[in-house]
Amino acid sequence: MKIMKKNVLFPVACFLMAAPLLTSCHDDADNSTAENTTIHTYSLVADGTNALQQEPATRVLSEDADHKIKSEWGREDDILAYVVGDDGLQADNYSYITNKKLGGKSRFDGDIASKKALTTNSQIAFLYPGKAAQGNNRTITPVVKSDDRSSLYHEASDKTQDRVELKLTEQDGTAETIGERFDFQWTKQKPKKVEGKKVDVSLGELKRIVTIWGLRFTDENNRPLENIDSIYISNVKGSDIFDLNSGEYIDKNEEDEVMNIILKPKTGTKFSSKDGKYTYVAFIPGTYTDVVVTAYVGGKVLQRSYNSLNFDTGKIYRSDILKMEDTKQKAFVDVQDVQWATGNFIHYEENGQEYWGIAPAQWWISKRAIYINSSRKEVATGDKLVSSQFASGPVQTKEDVDLFRYGSIAKALKFIGIGDGGDSWSQTGDISQQISSDGKYGDIVWYYTRNKHRQYRMPNKTELEKLFNEANVIPAYCYTDKGTVVYGGFFTTHRSTDAARQKKLFPTKAKKFDKYTNVTALVRANKGLFLPVTGRRLARQDEIGFRDMLYTGGAYGQYMSSESLVMCYDFFFGPSEWNFDRAPKGQACPIRPVLVHDDEQEDPVYAPFANIK
Repeated sequence: MKIMKKNVLFPVACFLMAAPLLTSCHDDADNSTAENTTIHTYSLVADGTNALQQEPATRVLSEDADHKIKSEWGREDDILAYVVGDDGLQADNYSYITNKKLGGKSRFDGDIASKKALTTNSQIAFLYPGKAAQGNNRTITPVVKSDDRSSLYHEASDKTQDRVELKLTEQDGTAETIGERFDFQWTKQKPKKVEGKKVDVSLGELKRIVTIWGLRFTDENNRPLENIDSIYISNVKGSDIFDLNSGEYIDKNEEDEVMNIILKPKTGTKFSSKDGKYTYVAFIPGTYTDVVVTAYVGGKVLQRSYNSLNFDTGKIYRSDILKMEDTKQKAFVDVQDVQWATGNFIHYEENGQEYWGIAPAQWWISKRAIYINSSRKEVATGDKLVSSQFASGPVQTKEDVDLFRYGSIAKALKFIGIGDGGDSWSQTGDISQQISSDGKYGDIVWYYTRNKHRQYRMPNKTELEKLFNEANVIPAYCYTDKGTVVYGGFFTTHRSTDAARQKKLFPTKAKKFDKYTNVTALVRANKGLFLPVTGRRLARQDEIGFRDMLYTGGAYGQYMSSESLVMCYDFFFGPSEWNFDRAPKGQACPIRPVLVHDDEQEDPVYAPFANIK
């Protein structure tokens, strides 16, 4: 494994143990289904040697006093068993064999269902840990191919299937929990012999199909990090579809994959690297680029980025990530060779202090944290804060504005009224960095930033079209400083000349929240452009439409360019939209500015934004 920074990495190969002998007897119990299908149920008994004879092995994981991973069969350990190539038996639940004995040998008992009578040519797939496929918090879920998309995509199934989703996106950083829920291991075997009611199967070698990474951290002064609230591992695969028959992950199914893992410590505890302690994470093996490791410690957000990392199947790695640095907002993020601002253009007022300029974070939207009632209308108090993306028809106020009409400067904070609420600039062509002689119209971004150390302008049509035609984009979300969630699109540079290889996962359809990836850490690390779904405000109205992520008709962002004819050119994307089209100038839309100049000096910090990252 190669790390592109001067950090210490200790690879530890994980040797897979010899498998136990599986002996079974069967009963021809014929159970008729609605389709008059005969189901054969077999009683299985499996005996195996203790995994401790070969260490580190592949069963229940724990960490000893020397921070070495130990492995042994655990009491009540389960292994999922499924007859593959069986004309697709779809039962309500998978079959399991369970460990009933500890010591020199372990014995597994259980039943397995099959459409056909088992022979020496039958094939049985085994997936460990079986408990991970059971209960409400399961991490193994049967899935079926969906015909609802042009691209390869899977949906959860309420019946057993030969394809399963392996989900590793939320973990607690301990070896024990990885062993219980995420240390996926697979094998497929034929029965050695079938004699009457007895079936002998040798499991052979179980193959670990994940990789495990142990992490230790130091701060900017190279002291071991303590009191870590959470850890994000970004741009490694935390979810994918696995084929029980082939023993391989499915290819070309990007809509199924989640490239993010969150580690949160057990209740009442914190992560710590003191005294040599490791925090462990399991994920899908592979070669990954732009990997970001983020540690949240109190008010600090410490990060380290890697250009490329390779993780092999079945191995355990350990790394010391040294001198992690706190993040700061950058002047721009480069996507498709355009230097985009790291926030939308906004107006904000708090405690008598007024601000016009770039938002303090890419996820910023107006009313980022509000209370709503049962009708999803904003109220003064409540039980839980949400962003305005979950309010029905949120109302824009002049103290918190993120939507602007084309070319309107003097009346930008006027929302209603025949003249004021529809005010826009009749100028055609490109108004980027232009201001009318009376100062009432023009590029509002340039108007308010031209005298700052960091100067910005509205994006032109060509620049926005690069996001539409060229950039990769995935549905994504970020957590705000208030703990609320903001949904949007996460754009990264696409370099291939093959347009067919552009990753474009919009539109998603309404309320498909499972298709959105948490990119909070990537956004903080400046690894891509996050555009929130903001909706738009019609002329002479203060209510925001199409921001509501629960609206069955869909929501979208409508990002304004600096160019127009009779109407202006806007970029639309979201659950229900993916297009580039013209829109009336009187509609108020978000603006994601482009950097003009940065003299590398700091502009004064607006006090209400001082602690927002």
